[in-house]
Amino acid sequence: MKGVTHIILTMATALLILAPAVPTLTTPTAILGAVLFILGAFLGSITPDIDMGKGSAIFHAEIPGAKGKKFFLTPVFGHTINTLCYKPVRFVFHLIFGDKIYAKQGHRELPHSPIGIFFMSVLLTFYIWAVCFALSFIPGLSFLANNPLIFVFGASFFFGCLMHLVEDTCDIAGVHYFYPFVFRRLRGKLLGDGTDTRPRVYMILFLAAAVILCAASFILSLPAFLGIPVAVILWIIFLAASGVPAKKQNRDLS
Repeated sequence: MKGVTHIILTMATALLILAPAVPTLTTPTAILGAVLFILGAFLGSITPDIDMGKGSAIFHAEIPGAKGKKFFLTPVFGHTINTLCYKPVRFVFHLIFGDKIYAKQGHRELPHSPIGIFFMSVLLTFYIWAVCFALSFIPGLSFLANNPLIFVFGASFFFGCLMHLVEDTCDIAGVHYFYPFVFRRLRGKLLGDGTDTRPRVYMILFLAAAVILCAASFILSLPAFLGIPVAVILWIIFLAASGVPAKKQNRDLS
C-alpha cells in the first residue's frame, strides 16, 4: 500500500480518536499532548516501510501525496530510527531466528509485524526518555525527567505503526501477524497500487465521524475516550469491506 494511503487513513483514524476529547484540550500541556499524538501517529504510519530501504517515504522530506510539500523532520527521524531501533532489533532477531526473518516475498518483514514494531517503539521511547532524563539536570529543565509526554509520543508512534499494519491487512499482500513464528499472512482484496478507491472512502467516513463526535462532544459532554471504540467498529467494517480474510493470491504485492 502506498505511503500516501497510510498517511491519510492513519491521520483520519487519529483525528477520530481525538475528536471527543477536543473540549478537554484547554491547557498548553493537553494541546501539546494532542500535537505529539498526531506527530507520533504520522511518523509511525510510514515507519514500517523502513524495510524497503532508501525508497521508503520515512527517508525523504517530501510528504507523499502533499503536492511537493516537505516536512524536514521526517528524514532525520527516519535515519535515526533506522540506525538506533530497526537495525538493532533486526540484528537480535537474526541471532535468535536466523535467516528466516528475511522476507521471501515483498518487503514485509520485521517492521510489518506486531512484535517488531513493539520492540522498535520501546527502544525509541527509551532513547527519548534517556535524553530527556539527561537534560533534566540542566537548571530549568527538571520537568523533562519522566515527563508523561514522552510516553504519549512513544505510544502514538506505536499506534501509527499498528495502523500501518491494519491498513496493509486490507490489500492482497497482507501481513503476517505472528512473524517470525508463523509466516501465514492475513490479507484482503485491495490493490496496494493506489488505484482502489475504497481507502479514500474509508478516510471520508472517518473524517465525517470525527466531525460528528467533535460537535456532539460540545453539546452532550461525551466521554473523551469514545473515539476509540467508534474507530475500532469502523475498522472492523472496513476490513470486512476489503475482503479480509481473503485466500492467498498468486503473488504478493508490497
